[in-house]
Amino acid sequence: MGDRGELGVAAVCCLLHSLVPGGSTWQWIRLLELHVARGGRATIFAADGPLAAPARAAGIGVIPTSWEEPFQRDFWPAVAEHDVAVVQWEQGVMDVFAPALKACGRAALAVHGTPQAVTRWFAPPTPMKARRTLERAMAEPHAVVLVRGEPHLRKVATAYAVPAAALRILPASVPLASLPFHPAKGEPVEILAMTRLAPDKTAIPRVAVELARERLAIGRTCRLTIAGDGGWRSEAVALCERRLPRGSWRIEPAPEDPLARLAEAHVAVAQGTTTLEAAALGRRVVVARSLGARGASATVLTPDRYDEAARDPFGDPPVAEDPVLMWEELAALVESDLSALRHLVESHNSIEVASRALREALAATGA
Repeated sequence: MGDRGELGVAAVCCLLHSLVPGGSTWQWIRLLELHVARGGRATIFAADGPLAAPARAAGIGVIPTSWEEPFQRDFWPAVAEHDVAVVQWEQGVMDVFAPALKACGRAALAVHGTPQAVTRWFAPPTPMKARRTLERAMAEPHAVVLVRGEPHLRKVATAYAVPAAALRILPASVPLASLPFHPAKGEPVEILAMTRLAPDKTAIPRVAVELARERLAIGRTCRLTIAGDGGWRSEAVALCERRLPRGSWRIEPAPEDPLARLAEAHVAVAQGTTTLEAAALGRRVVVARSLGARGASATVLTPDRYDEAARDPFGDPPVAEDPVLMWEELAALVESDLSALRHLVESHNSIEVASRALREALAATGA
């Protein structure tokens, strides 16, 4: 593909909310890294954060950006140096979709959340802005809207009464080359809940705490680690202190190398891309789901639940609240099940699959 890189264009820029660790941010870094490695050029415009360093190490230009106008005088000329802009459907960032499209001539709107989440977490006028931006992107001949999978596509199409055929899937993905398949041997000891500590992620530590509590209650050796940063940290500490004995848990910062940290654990409690990464490594995975402000449920990831529980982070798998049942299902997983999950990740959620989908979607914006 020569100087057109992996994505079929010479230069791509991503306008992201921030470079704080998160599955969608890591995905864009990895997709752009592949584009750069194959001869393209890429830039991320985002509020500064810990992921700026790995982005720059991957050869991606990083321009720290505040999404509150007025922008720096050279902001739009820098955006205009690219053939296409990818704009995150996130508070603040989505407000600049129209000028980003004008600057580059082509653009993609990357929808990483659900309409329900926008309504739940953001006060007016953000939900209305989100709708307008989505409708604008769908109406433009040189723009495309990206969603994460079939269940996500259906939810967006239903919520906004838009044709599903107008949305394109960019699957959540993982870099399999850096994830050797090594199933953990022996009886599981460490439960790892690796997540951003925020109100919309509380199901992950809640499920992990109950799994650890059940294991300890029957006299098995078990320790819980919650790895992550965020404003919900004090609540996570209080939850552990209330439900678990002293010395059986710890909270550590978000790891510099999240893949290596996952490889050290025996059982991962996760959502989104972390689910896929843990499955690719051969870890047993519990996929957490919220039951409202204080509740949580989950499903054990098995090959037959892959499509709804892992392939699309917004799928609706069958869930349970009983940690005893979860441990029984975890114990029933054998190495052939874990191997089958690895193959499913490779087939549907590898970085190569996502890159091909993005290349095809961007090609449509130039039609």
